[in-house]
Amino acid sequence: MKTNTFGFSQGPVTIIVLSLFMLLQACNKRPDQIGAGIQPDKDLIGIFYTDTVSIVAYSIPEDSVRTDKPEHILLGSIKDPIFGTTVAGFYTQVRLSTSSINFGPNPQLDSLVLQLAYSGYHGDTTTQLTIKVYELEEPIYYDSMYYSNTHKNFGNTDFANFSYFPKPRKRFVWEGDTLSPAFRVRLSDVSPALGNKILTADSVARSSNAKFVEYFKGLFVTAEAVAANGSIVSLDLPSNLSRMTLYYRNDEKDSLRYELFIGQTEARFNRYDHMDYADADATFRSQVILGDTLLGQNLLYVQSMSGVKTRLRFPNMTRFSQTIGKKVVVNEAKVVFTGRNIDTTMFFAPQRLALVRSNSDGTYSLMSDQLEGDSYFGGGFRSGSNNYEFRITRYIQDLMLRGEGKQDNGLLVFVVGASSRAHRWVFNGTQPQPDSLIPLKLQLNYSVIND
Repeated sequence: MKTNTFGFSQGPVTIIVLSLFMLLQACNKRPDQIGAGIQPDKDLIGIFYTDTVSIVAYSIPEDSVRTDKPEHILLGSIKDPIFGTTVAGFYTQVRLSTSSINFGPNPQLDSLVLQLAYSGYHGDTTTQLTIKVYELEEPIYYDSMYYSNTHKNFGNTDFANFSYFPKPRKRFVWEGDTLSPAFRVRLSDVSPALGNKILTADSVARSSNAKFVEYFKGLFVTAEAVAANGSIVSLDLPSNLSRMTLYYRNDEKDSLRYELFIGQTEARFNRYDHMDYADADATFRSQVILGDTLLGQNLLYVQSMSGVKTRLRFPNMTRFSQTIGKKVVVNEAKVVFTGRNIDTTMFFAPQRLALVRSNSDGTYSLMSDQLEGDSYFGGGFRSGSNNYEFRITRYIQDLMLRGEGKQDNGLLVFVVGASSRAHRWVFNGTQPQPDSLIPLKLQLNYSVIND
């Protein structure tokens, strides 16, 4: 920390040097534990602590998030007692494993199988999921941006209609080999049309991947909404285990197969549907959907998959120095979010939360405090105390220096990686009930300089 970070250039040099020394000593201590024996003779500096700073906080729906080319793809459905029903589906291209494939004389379809590799899950995997697979009728492109609410046209035939219990931790055994967790969906039992389309592609369509994706635009894979519980599984599509296998024969040979893959260069993106939160908890709907911001005093929410974020402001910070009537140096400021202990067995807390500055045009920007690194800034889940904390010292000092009447759009908190993770979290508001609960608070350690 440097004194010029806080914008002070007035006063004796000795006072500034002393202030710097005390800031460094006070990083993680309350003011009643520091400063003894080093106060100037004339008590030019007073050190104080408060955690009763006024905060305005409430949760709002996310508009959409960008979901193209994600590290992991989400699939499934979950019915959350707080957030209601969510369905995660995805669009993807598939590519030829070789170019100029020749299926031989009079090829005939035996079966078409889609195999998908797991990379994780969220929710209750003892609930049966029903997977649906459709053929895309509209192209998608690798170099285009796609969002969680993007819709692409697809055919009427569900080639899967496949119900199963997800086993994302169980090793997958196939043809004598034990592989990483995966599952297989037959796409030829309902109708052979999809397999026959690939098998009867002409030589131009089979000549390159560029030509093939013009001919066969890809798949839309989704889930049927569950009636209770459910899960969202995470998939590794670029893995060699994720593939579509065409089993066929021709007039010369039997038991032939051809693989189609989903590589890093294939277009793919998630689509999320929260069903307008129609069956979400009534209190949640009143705050998030109907806009009753006062309910943020009790409960607040964050949800990934283009779900929910929370906005917060510190309305009195711009006049904090004026109220005290002295110059104020912020030694340390931490905002602490404490979870409400509900639904912790089925729903895991997010590994990290993000805290950013909200801009007037609806975008957001990183906070200067975050530039110091995660170890300084915070944001990781602290399981022992069931909370997240962020160090926002520079931000709070900036609010004080702005002065009353200067615009500030506040902060936004949401799940890190919300476009490709299925987490949610419920936490205490500014005045939670019962009042024995730990509220959302700003822990402010500051010095007052007496001229």
